[in-house]
Amino acid sequence: MKAFHRRENIMSQILDDIDKAILNLLQDDATLPLKTVAEQVHVSIATAQRRIQALISNGVITKQVAIVDPNKVGYGLTAVVMIEMARSNTSMQHRFERLMNTQPQVMSCYEVSGDADFMLMVNAKNMSDYHRFTTGLLTYENNVRNFKSQFVMNFTKSGTKILLD
Repeated sequence: MKAFHRRENIMSQILDDIDKAILNLLQDDATLPLKTVAEQVHVSIATAQRRIQALISNGVITKQVAIVDPNKVGYGLTAVVMIEMARSNTSMQHRFERLMNTQPQVMSCYEVSGDADFMLMVNAKNMSDYHRFTTGLLTYENNVRNFKSQFVMNFTKSGTKILLD
């Protein structure tokens, strides 16, 4: 645990105000031209480019993507799924995590505290599509004892930005 905190503290010291400003801009729009980023954070284009590359190399920026509205692409059903594992050993949990990583319907998979072991965000085309997902993957063979689904009725806010100050 101490090593994790030490690495986290080192990482927060590495991120100065310029890095944070760059990250805030790119989280809003990763397609911003380098010139615009440099102007907004008051550095040269070369400095902005070098900083962005360092943020990528250090794993601070993990992915640059387009975020799609699920309703507009035919995936109108979103479920929050709480998973209770049958056996709580590390190898079985890692096996489940690897399985969820291969599933395109699984938008997020979190190991959580409390009554459940994992929380999934799942997008499906409709209830039949979701039913196929649950009957095919959330089974005892995959170490799932129980799962509870809660269906998203409306998106009030859905985002990925971590505001850095």
